[in-house]
Amino acid sequence: MSNFSICIEEIRKGGLEPKLYTIPQNLMKKICSRISEKIQIVMKLAEEKKVSLAIVGGFVRDLLLGNPSQDVDFVIFRGDINEFTEILATRTGSKIGKMNNKTLTTQIRFVDGTFFEFNSTRKEEYQYPSRTPQVTTGAILDDLYRRDFTINALLLFDDKIIDIFNGKEDLERGIIQTTRDPETVFKEDYLRILRAVRFASKLGFVLSEKVQIGIRKNVKNLLEVPKERTLFELKSALRYNPVNTLKLLTDLDILETMFSHIQNLNLNKDIYSSNTIFQKIENKYKYLADRKVSDISVYFAVLLMETYVDEKENKKRESMLKLKLDKQLRFYKFSNKQRENILFMIENRDSLMNLIGSDWSKLELRQLIKKLGVHMKNITYLTEAELSVKATELDYASLKNALDEIKQNLDLVNIQLQIDGYEIQTMFGVKGKKIKQLKNDLLRAIMNEEIDNTKDSCIKYIKEKLTH
Repeated sequence: MSNFSICIEEIRKGGLEPKLYTIPQNLMKKICSRISEKIQIVMKLAEEKKVSLAIVGGFVRDLLLGNPSQDVDFVIFRGDINEFTEILATRTGSKIGKMNNKTLTTQIRFVDGTFFEFNSTRKEEYQYPSRTPQVTTGAILDDLYRRDFTINALLLFDDKIIDIFNGKEDLERGIIQTTRDPETVFKEDYLRILRAVRFASKLGFVLSEKVQIGIRKNVKNLLEVPKERTLFELKSALRYNPVNTLKLLTDLDILETMFSHIQNLNLNKDIYSSNTIFQKIENKYKYLADRKVSDISVYFAVLLMETYVDEKENKKRESMLKLKLDKQLRFYKFSNKQRENILFMIENRDSLMNLIGSDWSKLELRQLIKKLGVHMKNITYLTEAELSVKATELDYASLKNALDEIKQNLDLVNIQLQIDGYEIQTMFGVKGKKIKQLKNDLLRAIMNEEIDNTKDSCIKYIKEKLTH
């Protein structure tokens, strides 16, 4: 009896009649050969060792949508997962991950870096208020019922699909539904709230009305989820579609829950007028997404600067604001580098805006490019996004052209002085702060094209400086 038939039989024993589908060959051919070959190796070994398994989850979902991924998850519902994965690793020269006894999961890492994940069918029982399940081995039905969304609970055998939750229909309708009552599903793991947002955003799907109600009832409990997991899901959702993600986060009260300071703002979520904070953020996200800005830090910078920064704070309490923002970013476990990037962008958000319409010099522009460094590109994006939501037009083109011209020759920006501090001290008998001041004066003079960056020119400049 084939694995397909064995699975159907087990499901029927559980009192359900599964829906069965055959995937068209034009979709099957979309699986890349590298992945397809490895799947065949797994299937042949399973047949040899009389192990019953199927592909489950995201790979099946994405295949039906015509975009097969390379992340393949198998569920083993008959046979020893440890023995099977050990043999598979040995025969393919692959590395085997340590078995996670809590989740009954292990990984195979093939020589080319591809990962396949293997799960033993399991049953999860929750003893509330604890959200850590008691995991035990179970039947295939137990494993399917513990899954979050119908579109993630499809089983694939060669080109045949088994569906017990109408997941294929939900894919065709473009709707996110839970496998069971939404409130129960979210109560088991509140992170599923953000997973629902991520899938809806990534796939361009809508959340069913029941799912939306379940989210709103449980959204406050998102704060109980480990912050690393929360941040991962939030970043993933924003990466797929920042505008859709923002709308979902706002409409479902998730944004206000995660960033408590937003509760005190008038977002006017139901009135999409051009002057609301929410609409301004959305318009900026659209501008950035249209230009394929992929750095997630830029989107967080926009969100925080629009919801935290007001005119009074901007002018009088910048340092206090920075502390607030840093605290918020630490709370969600942003890495040190990510925090530094976001804070730098917010701190220098107006550096280009303040030059528009003013009488800037090449020196001023070169100094600014040097100061912004690797952040120059993102600060430019933030400036252009800000200009896109302003009602009045400003002459940004001339400034941008001048900056682009300067960036063509960065020798006068990234200057390596041809004389060092030790030489200055030895030749002129100065020390400490005076050396630093002279070096800064040299940099300014070279950047302003007053002198060349040669040792003779630098020495001559210092002599003149010290004699006046």
